[in-house]
Amino acid sequence: MHFTCLKQKKVDNWFIMSDCTILILTYKGKHHLEHLLPTVRNTILNSSEYSIDVLIVDNGCDEPTKNFVKESFPEFRLEWSPKNDYLFSLNQYVLQLNSKFVYILNDDIRLHPEVINESLPMIMNDAQLFSVGFKVLDWEGVNTTISVRKLKISNGWYQSFFVPFKDQQIRYSLYGAGGAAVFRTAFFNTLGGFNNLYRPAYAEDLDIGHRAWHRGWPSIINPRAILYHREGGTIHEQFTSDALEQKVRKNQFLWMWRNGRKPGFIILFFLLLPMRLFSWRKTNRNLYLALRMALKDFPKAIFQRWNNPKQQCKDAEIIEKLNQVYEIRK
Repeated sequence: MHFTCLKQKKVDNWFIMSDCTILILTYKGKHHLEHLLPTVRNTILNSSEYSIDVLIVDNGCDEPTKNFVKESFPEFRLEWSPKNDYLFSLNQYVLQLNSKFVYILNDDIRLHPEVINESLPMIMNDAQLFSVGFKVLDWEGVNTTISVRKLKISNGWYQSFFVPFKDQQIRYSLYGAGGAAVFRTAFFNTLGGFNNLYRPAYAEDLDIGHRAWHRGWPSIINPRAILYHREGGTIHEQFTSDALEQKVRKNQFLWMWRNGRKPGFIILFFLLLPMRLFSWRKTNRNLYLALRMALKDFPKAIFQRWNNPKQQCKDAEIIEKLNQVYEIRK
């Protein structure tokens, strides 16, 4: 590993010149980092041809976490975020990175030793790629929890859904998970980072990946780039199941309104809404509550929609591309 520091204008702010930065978000997460950081160190040692630095951002300003990192992993940096802004706290740090690529990781994961070798060369060799996502397995490494994401548009409704891996082919994906992918730093910052329309959590990675596609910057997923995830290890510590579902559903509405750019989509959505409301009455009350919450931010979503740059890739073209295998650039 080669570490070269560049001092910035702000006192005590040091930013590493490297091929890529591993950026880890935690919230009083010493109990998670105890599992993650040894695998980060091993993965870096296994990827010795690249210059890699690690920055841990603690949204909880937790002394035990700080002391653990300082004592056990002194080569890694840790900074306290000014406030707990969930994944959005990372935007300000990505803005200041000098590395061309950034691995954005949650703390409730473990890395496979080959994850960098299986992902970084791809984004380095294809100047148009926005992100490379990983195959995410459960903590035991038995079941796949995250795979290729596709897009479907039907009857005034946008849907993002997973498709199981059937082979080891690298495929296009609608987005790379916000806590389990490597991003091109310049593209990430050009898009404004994770959109705070989706606070506190969920759909922010879907949103930025979709917007990148509209710019002509695709995402892919390599099933040989693997990590292990303790499902809901951090978010379930902070929300009840009902509250979490409502937030997820709310942000799905906002994503559709903000990014669904098929002509006539918004009009058709609201024309068919009464029928859907009748159906939801029998199935899921959380959808009602989510819609009510989302409608408060509807003006913001539409304002952002109107201020979108001209599309380089339309949704119909994205859907077609998502059915194709990615050809590796060399």
